[in-house]
Amino acid sequence: MGGTKIAGGLVDSRFRVRNVTVMPTSQTDLVGQLTRLIRDYEGFGGIGLGISGQVLANGMVIRLPNISKFKPTNLKKLLVRKFKVPASVINDAKAFGLAEATIGSGSKYKSVAGMILGTGIGVGVVINKKVYFGKDGLAGEFEHTALLDGKMIRDYRHREGEFKNAQTVKKYLKTMLSAVVLSFNPDIIILGGGWSKLVGMEKLANALTKNVGGYQNVTPVKISKLKHAGIIGAALPLLKK
Repeated sequence: MGGTKIAGGLVDSRFRVRNVTVMPTSQTDLVGQLTRLIRDYEGFGGIGLGISGQVLANGMVIRLPNISKFKPTNLKKLLVRKFKVPASVINDAKAFGLAEATIGSGSKYKSVAGMILGTGIGVGVVINKKVYFGKDGLAGEFEHTALLDGKMIRDYRHREGEFKNAQTVKKYLKTMLSAVVLSFNPDIIILGGGWSKLVGMEKLANALTKNVGGYQNVTPVKISKLKHAGIIGAALPLLKK
């Protein structure tokens, strides 16, 4: 679940995705929308939910920045109670990073940072195939970084609207890549989300990581090639058990 759309599907033990459904994200009845979406599927043995916001490791969703009316809810407990199957709830960027680190472009690396570039910007850091959550599930929420003028990076990003080409995202991409490299210094960074697909993004991103804050850096940046990475990543905590 992202700020703009929700994508659902069935994932099997070989990480194949089928019966994909996409719909706009509800601003007024998110829990009801998720419940109805899940009920439309049959034959599933578990529920994996990747959701854009502050999510604790126990499935408690504290805040959804793009859903102003959402109240703190343990969606893991709610889904288990409603559907009587195991459930996993994880931040969407962390789900993306987990998928890339497990079966995607980061599968050969020890530390992977998966960055979603869409309505919001989120980063999922995975070390030795395990997601790094941080104490309050906030690790990687760089777009909420406070700036000297009192605004956050997301405030400026949202003013821009839809990006048309790679150069228009350069200042945001440089800031976010610098934050990732200087915070986690991962072996590889993988970009996903709507504006990761702009022409020239991979070349631009690799140019921006050659010198970060005056430091020499050789962290490679790749554009995700994994189809339905978010869906797969949301299901992985259940499929790996």
